Amino acid sequence: MLHVPKSFIVLMAFAVAACGALSKLPEIDQAVAEEEAQKQREMAIEENEYNRSRAHRIGFKIFIANAELCQKTKFPMGARLAYWREQDDEFIDALKNVYGLKAHAKFIQVPQDSPAWKSGLRKGDEVVAIDGENVPSDGKKVFRWTTKKLSELTKAEKSYTITINRDSAEKIINAAPEKVCDFPIVVNKKDEVNAYADGERILLSVGMMRFTRNDNELALILGHELAHNTMLHVQKGSGNRMAGAVVGALIGALLGVNLTQAGADLGGAVNSQDFEAEADYVGLYYAARAGFDVSDVAKLWRRMAANHPAAIHLAGSTHPSTAKRFVAIEKTWEEIKSKKKKTSH
Repeated sequence: MLHVPKSFIVLMAFAVAACGALSKLPEIDQAVAEEEAQKQREMAIEENEYNRSRAHRIGFKIFIANAELCQKTKFPMGARLAYWREQDDEFIDALKNVYGLKAHAKFIQVPQDSPAWKSGLRKGDEVVAIDGENVPSDGKKVFRWTTKKLSELTKAEKSYTITINRDSAEKIINAAPEKVCDFPIVVNKKDEVNAYADGERILLSVGMMRFTRNDNELALILGHELAHNTMLHVQKGSGNRMAGAVVGALIGALLGVNLTQAGADLGGAVNSQDFEAEADYVGLYYAARAGFDVSDVAKLWRRMAANHPAAIHLAGSTHPSTAKRFVAIEKTWEEIKSKKKKTSH
């Protein structure tokens, strides 16, 4: 065991102290700091809720308008729930305060014109029973039971009842769900301007949400990612990677080097620009079908180019050039406008 002389420890203590702050800092009252921390927790929850609520409101509108074009569908009401869980979490009290949560799960978002809205549900309604079955009295089971029950009911186009508590009075709502595209939107807290689809979901960064200046631009992004899923681009890309890996392995065996990964990368790049261009084209139709004004959304790509000048290069990379994307979206809008004009006569 290494023996450290006491004199060395004393000298180190003096040396470190000499590198400390020289200013007289204000004293922080622990109670005041905790009060501020609680405010900041609530602000963090409110910011997260704003982003999730916006993504859900716009996404659900696109999903319901294009349900007939989606291979994967379900039958939800379109409302979002919140409930606090009995666990040791510093955000529990903040959640209760922000959403006004008590003994039951509460609807925290009911988009206008959603099936939930049409059925009579409103933001703030507490769930007491579903299809005649009471919500568990055990607080630890409430959220899991409620979400599981509602999730099971989304598998078929079947009406059911939701007993809610509104203004201290119980009311039975006859819920009539509608078919929507089944590709959940996941909002992550990354600052990078990014969104992507994985064949099962749509993933959207907070950075992308901040980058979009209005709902129409976010509808363009969500329509684009939905198109990736409905056009099976992820599956096709995986097939190309696999084929490339096989070819790379065969050539590598002949040359005596490992080219499997290089072949997979080259295979994955095949048609990637075409997939992106198709997602732009089909996605713009999806957004327009949902009633969003897509007449000016192409400008998003000019702002994207200003932030990432390398993306302007006409050769592009895995994605088409921002210049080509702008022009293509403008032309697609002209096509949509022409078709709308013909159908209106």
